[in-house]
Amino acid sequence: MDWSNISECYIRNYNPISEFGGWGIKSSFRRDTGKAYTIKGSIGLQLKLKNGKKILIGTQKNEEIKRVIETYKHKYTHNDT
Repeated sequence: MDWSNISECYIRNYNPISEFGGWGIKSSFRRDTGKAYTIKGSIGLQLKLKNGKKILIGTQKNEEIKRVIETYKHKYTHNDT
């Protein structure tokens, strides 16, 4: 996936049971939630793609992911016009 396909990127808390039916590689039964790749915990990197799809990647390294988002923010917030 190319950075230019991402419209939003942020850390969020999630409920693995109610949103995705547990941990693992899951597609949500709710249309607005998307796909998740998780192992444990309830913190994830939420990607919203320009095509409307959503991907949640679970993480136990909240602070490290925040730094990565800040470092690469310019790659997905550029103006397409």
